[in-house]
Amino acid sequence: MNFIAIDFETANEKRASACSLGMTIVKNGQVVDELYYLIKPKELRFSPMNTWIHGLRAHDVKNAKEFDALWPELEPYFRNNFVIAHNASFDISVLRATLDAYSLPYPSFDYGCTMLLAKNFFPMLENAKLNTVNHYLGLEFNHHHAGADAFACANILLKVKDELNSLTIHDVFDQVGIKPGKVYDKGYQAPKKGHSTLTSNRQFQRITSPLFNSQTDFFKHKTVVFTGPLQSLSRTEAIALIGQLGGTVGSSVTKKTNIIVTGIKNIYELSADEMSTKLKKAIQLVYHGQEILFLNEDEFLKILTSS
Repeated sequence: MNFIAIDFETANEKRASACSLGMTIVKNGQVVDELYYLIKPKELRFSPMNTWIHGLRAHDVKNAKEFDALWPELEPYFRNNFVIAHNASFDISVLRATLDAYSLPYPSFDYGCTMLLAKNFFPMLENAKLNTVNHYLGLEFNHHHAGADAFACANILLKVKDELNSLTIHDVFDQVGIKPGKVYDKGYQAPKKGHSTLTSNRQFQRITSPLFNSQTDFFKHKTVVFTGPLQSLSRTEAIALIGQLGGTVGSSVTKKTNIIVTGIKNIYELSADEMSTKLKKAIQLVYHGQEILFLNEDEFLKILTSS
């Protein structure tokens, strides 16, 4: 089984703003190489939301190659290969948009989406997010680092392949009921749902987050405010969890706020214009003497699991 797993991160809302690329190369069912590239976008503009997600800024990539200069090195990995990505509709659209921005021709390859694969193969999980699936598979990784995400994507396909005892990548997607997509000169075809050949005795129940087993009193009688998306929990789940632990979740930062939990990376490096309204308000209250504890997602999870 031969394929490459890819993951793009973008600098802003435009799909042609690739700023990093991770690639995991698999040959004969084994990871043989992991590649990571910083990319200088054609428009060197980073939006706060994108920086919050992956932690990259303009100064990190200002000396990197632009995509057209990097493409001669990358193109052989794609040409006539099988490419996978988690939420492939995003990564393939980034590739296509960036090639279009430089008037570069598309290589020809088949591609598959491990998010669609996971939805069909692991229906018992609460969602098919990259970190949720890999946590279930026992892999912890630095989510939203393009290199780590590419490896995590490859890990999903390899684990499914092992369980199905499949020899080819097309066998895996056929059995799970996903028809791979294609990219070709000046066009593409998205993956489609097909007919699954998995045996009917694969009956699963939905798994709830193990974080709901937490017994900590840390949040008891505290008012917690969340800002920015979390990778480990949906906002609804986070609110329910704090309530279960005896706390209250506030919709805005007030004089009653005790704790701020943020999914934003590198919170202490944010400039004022990169902060959410909630973070700015919390800092103002701290400046005027209010005690507010700031937790990033890793610190939040450590408290939940320490009990």
